[in-house]
Amino acid sequence: MGAILKVQGKRAIVFCVLSACVFAVMFSQTAYAAPASLPVTLTVEQEFTKPASSSAADAFTYKLTANEAGSPMPSGSSGGEYSFTIDGTGTASVGITYDHAGVYTYELKQVIAAEKTGYTYDKQVYTVKVYIKNGSAGLEQEILVAQKDDGSKVSGVKFTNAYAPLAADPALMVDPPVNKTVSGSPGKDSTFTFKLEAGDRSNPMPAGSVNGVKTLAIVGSGTEDFGTWSYTEAGTYYYTVSEVNTGESGYTYDTTVYTITDSVKDENGQLVLARTVTNASNKQVSAFAFINKYTAASTGGTTDGPKTGDGAMTGLYQTLLGVGGVVLMACMLYLLMDGRRKKRTNFNM
Repeated sequence: MGAILKVQGKRAIVFCVLSACVFAVMFSQTAYAAPASLPVTLTVEQEFTKPASSSAADAFTYKLTANEAGSPMPSGSSGGEYSFTIDGTGTASVGITYDHAGVYTYELKQVIAAEKTGYTYDKQVYTVKVYIKNGSAGLEQEILVAQKDDGSKVSGVKFTNAYAPLAADPALMVDPPVNKTVSGSPGKDSTFTFKLEAGDRSNPMPAGSVNGVKTLAIVGSGTEDFGTWSYTEAGTYYYTVSEVNTGESGYTYDTTVYTITDSVKDENGQLVLARTVTNASNKQVSAFAFINKYTAASTGGTTDGPKTGDGAMTGLYQTLLGVGGVVLMACMLYLLMDGRRKKRTNFNM
């Protein structure tokens, strides 16, 4: 009987040990079950700058390529490559799901099929490494590193693009001259001043301008020009051209005001200028024509014009006439007195 109990006791011990092993295996399988999948999001930032007046296209394409075949890729990938676009200044979220631990390396760059005039592209190439490890609760993302092509580590992926059309060529700008004409016969040439003034002080101006104004001087009748300048942004720009009344004596100044209208358009990355110049009657002209009239000013019977030989001779004649009159009166007085003296002499005889 005792032997039977001993055998049964041994069986019980074995059963308990086996049961513990089974439970241990089951617990181990539960604790270290196949890891769940882990979604990782890569954020790509784009900054795009352009003039406020520009309607340039602002969508740019990027490509993510796996460095190792079989690496997890975003949905929609093909042949280990994934393409996406970003509009303007914004971001794109690239999602990749991992189901195994490991280190996964990718290359990320901008796709530039053909460089367009006026655009500046960010040609940076990023190497992105994603570290996935097994954790107590499944897969864990240990770190996401973006590494530039020069080997420096950065905290994120950012591309900077810009658009700025080529400036308008000053050599193609129509530069109407200032034509100054003086009518009348002044004794000397006077200096006349003309002014180019921007409708907005921020407008481009020729060299030598100050606060949206440039002046030039013409001595007597003549022709001069203000010079050319360049535009870097599309838009409509206004200027006026007029004469400055400096108060030269004897002159009537021309008060005409001319208007310059510059229409600047962006044509495939090149700014192109179309200019019109109009007078006070809104008629197009090809030059800024100003006519000043000269008349000798009179004050107290004298003129501000130069004295001629005739004037000098007139004074001489007046002097001689006065002297002659005095001599004539002296002669007449002498004759009259001489006549009276002779009469008295004859009477006494």
